[in-house]
Amino acid sequence: MLIGIAGTSIIHLSKGVMKHGVERLRACTIAASASGDSATGAPVPPGGLRRRARVIYAAGVAMNFTNPLWVIVANRFAPTVYYTSMYGAGLVSLLLFSRLVLHERLDRRRLFGAMVVIAGTLLVGFSRIVTPVPAMYFANRTRVLLAAGCWALAAPLVGLLSRRGSLTLQELLFGLFGGGLASLEAVLKGVAQSGAAGSTFLPQTGANWWVFAVSFAGAAGAFGMIQWSYLRRCRVSIMAAAYDVSYVALPLLLVPLAFSGERLGMLPVAGLVVLGIGAFVIQSGPAASVPPVA
Repeated sequence: MLIGIAGTSIIHLSKGVMKHGVERLRACTIAASASGDSATGAPVPPGGLRRRARVIYAAGVAMNFTNPLWVIVANRFAPTVYYTSMYGAGLVSLLLFSRLVLHERLDRRRLFGAMVVIAGTLLVGFSRIVTPVPAMYFANRTRVLLAAGCWALAAPLVGLLSRRGSLTLQELLFGLFGGGLASLEAVLKGVAQSGAAGSTFLPQTGANWWVFAVSFAGAAGAFGMIQWSYLRRCRVSIMAAAYDVSYVALPLLLVPLAFSGERLGMLPVAGLVVLGIGAFVIQSGPAASVPPVA
């Protein structure tokens, strides 16, 4: 769980850093376009500003790409759900970054919703301490792979169909499906790293190596959904809150599917309810609209 807190803080910050780089690149592009209009006389942005924006974006990408490493290390010591249950704690660092650097203004309702999401993830994490999860070695691989495949197919379709929706709805959907893809990457890695004698840092069989390789598609899909949300001008703080809900909830919901005879206890269900309330509060504010971009 401590690995989860450290990893989630870095991954959340990476979203803010990438958004910061994207916004600065967009500003440079707009300024360069304006300079071509003789009527404006706007100066061309210095090359140094554009390079700095690219460096900021690249730094965010590099931070984001550390996610598989955190997952691999965490899976070595405990089932995946212990790592994913801590994910919402990193939202604190992103909210601070969004306010201080990105200057995103959250109304009190959405800020309260984000705090509820954090509380829900911590409750889920506590429930995993009280009620341990079976080792990933006993998970039904076929069911897990089918669930991952269905989610991966649905994510881009939802992105396309939500193109003309409100900004708030797009933030919610991109966050939920992007977070789901990222959580499935963690789950698949947990399955691949599992063994009869315990988890290992790397897979020990050919079949597990295939599952391990497929898991990176989840990471790529989550990364793609994040970048797509930036093109839609989604606010990173709102999108990330929805991302956290899915990242924590989906592995928990997969437990009864992956392990025959397993049921969700009262505490995990309570955590899911709190997460749902947080997501509803975030989405229930006045909807902002955004012109279709991509």
